[in-house]
Amino acid sequence: MALALQVVSSHHLGALDIEKALSVQEFLVKRLLPHAATEAEALKWSNCPRVFLLDGFSLNLTLGPLSSRLRTNSPGSRFLALLPSPRSDKSEMMLLFHCGIEGFVTLYEKWNRELPKAAMALLQGGLWVPSEVLLAFVKQMKTLLDRQLLAGQSLTAREGQLLQLLFRHFTNKEIARAS
Repeated sequence: MALALQVVSSHHLGALDIEKALSVQEFLVKRLLPHAATEAEALKWSNCPRVFLLDGFSLNLTLGPLSSRLRTNSPGSRFLALLPSPRSDKSEMMLLFHCGIEGFVTLYEKWNRELPKAAMALLQGGLWVPSEVLLAFVKQMKTLLDRQLLAGQSLTAREGQLLQLLFRHFTNKEIARAS
């Protein structure tokens, strides 16, 4: 099933800029839902999985908990966060990645060229995360696993995959779909 795209931005002109950046690819335009200016507007479309483009520049909500609430309302959804440059450090992205946000685009001069590529990656089931964030995540997971396992024990590949999804706050339904 092809996911829809929905911009969540409390700034009308910001939402229009985001939609304009996506309009370079007709494939993306065909999937665009009307933008949501508030969380309540985004929640109106319950059980409609989509790629949410969260405008971290305009939203006065913490993106991690927001993505969790939206995921609960629309299981199977994916999340792309647009982050202002000052907030786009590795530690902020790590926290958001743990909350299940699969993509990050920082608002710098070339963001409008990067955004369609990031949206396509998420629509195709991929990630759009800086390599240093992924590396930090893998190191953190390995450290946690090493602390939990007794000497001579190890997890199967599937157990490791399930544990990573649990660490990223995926729901049971989403974990089942990932099988």
